[in-house]
Amino acid sequence: MSENPSAPGHLFVLHGVIENFDFDVVIVPTDSAFVVESHWSSVAGDTVRARPADWPRPPFGRSATGEPVWFLSVADAQLLTDDELVRRLRETLRDIASSDVEKLAGRALRRVALPVLGIGRGGLGERRGAILGALLDTLRAEAQALGLDILLVTPDPAVFSAAQHVRRNLEAKGSKHWELDDAEMAEARRLGGLAANGHLALFLGAGVSMAAGLPSWDTLIAELGKRVGGELPKDFGELDALDQAEYLASALGGAEKLNDAVIEIIGRKQKVALAHALLAGMGCREAVTTNYDDLYEKAVEATRRRRPTILPWEAVDAERPWLLKLHGDIDRSPSIVLTRRDFVLFDAKSRPAGSLLQALLLTKHVLIIGASLSDGNVIRLAMEVDEYLQKSKVKSIRGTFVDTSGVEARQHLWKDQFRWFVCEGKEREDRVRRMEMFLDAVAAFAATDARWLLDERFDGLLDERDREVVASARRLTADTRGGSGLLAPLESALSNLRGH
Repeated sequence: MSENPSAPGHLFVLHGVIENFDFDVVIVPTDSAFVVESHWSSVAGDTVRARPADWPRPPFGRSATGEPVWFLSVADAQLLTDDELVRRLRETLRDIASSDVEKLAGRALRRVALPVLGIGRGGLGERRGAILGALLDTLRAEAQALGLDILLVTPDPAVFSAAQHVRRNLEAKGSKHWELDDAEMAEARRLGGLAANGHLALFLGAGVSMAAGLPSWDTLIAELGKRVGGELPKDFGELDALDQAEYLASALGGAEKLNDAVIEIIGRKQKVALAHALLAGMGCREAVTTNYDDLYEKAVEATRRRRPTILPWEAVDAERPWLLKLHGDIDRSPSIVLTRRDFVLFDAKSRPAGSLLQALLLTKHVLIIGASLSDGNVIRLAMEVDEYLQKSKVKSIRGTFVDTSGVEARQHLWKDQFRWFVCEGKEREDRVRRMEMFLDAVAAFAATDARWLLDERFDGLLDERDREVVASARRLTADTRGGSGLLAPLESALSNLRGH
């Protein structure tokens, strides 16, 4: 494998758990005695047989089973220095880049997933700020040099937010963390700011879940067609997609049988797409989807936030974000919307759901991902909002459409309603990857959790002047304790800046 491919790689920072992702290679931390913690079993495989030959010299290596798992020792008899940890990581990545591991079909570059090394059982947790800064710098440089897309994954909100603050700060100082042009970066900052201020809502279309391996509409119809006894009519393909679904419902014995077949085909995917995790990392309170699956919910839960309330079947909870499922839910077979009849009756059966989407278009900025804006119901709802606003002569952009279709004409149909972010690229996989890099930038600018700031373990991220300011804030935090109730708001605000 060439270490200098034409396309530079990218470092993605993800809030979640590694086992949720579909990657080509994973780096698993261990120690010089090759003790692998049990929570790595789901990605490390059979660790009894996996120990690389001649371990721990070198202190990294591929699993002896031949699986695409590289082990890296982050703990010796003595604590590692930052430089030694980084050296080992760099050599591990170069070993991976020169290996025979192939990328998954439909993917632009190979993906390597790893945790924030050394801050757990590696014993370097008290220096997590310095370690995190060193890892981010090294991973960014090696991703670009080796042509690898690197997924740095953490479930810890403080570590995730600190990493995003570091990237934003370095970008502001001229260190390029995203292969996006100035206009694209400006749009990422704008959307990230909207998310940080609670003004961004999400709309997830089928394209988001297709990236996780779920079928497209055409593929779903084809799979359903295989379940019909006998051959389909020769002119079946001439029918509109909704009429095809209507025909299949009749051929399979009714809507209930069709919906059960849909759920069986979709199945219970365990791996989320990169976009699911990037969107979940933005911390948006409101989201809408036409997808049946539960992958976005899984991605949100992996950030250590509560699983979203699923509308319209669950009551809204102030402590949870919510997700409106316009076309049904995999756990509720009768709710599936697929046939012509389902779409015609949608307004009569689900008018409040449509009204909720319209309310978001009127009151929030909606980020639309993975959609084609060809869904009749969604088009009608958006057009009604446009008609409503035309009466007041108010011209406002209701959202941003992230387009990976490569069809430039579509944006002209919606130019007065949505900003259009066109993902460039000759092949679809290149356009999807550009969307993922853009969403990674948006997520970085959306991060608001600052609980790491007064945590001494993150001091390594701060320069001398910043440390002086933070030290003063810590003293102020101590001074507020035992004060009157009037100081409670100040004490609460300062306490929220502590990571532990």
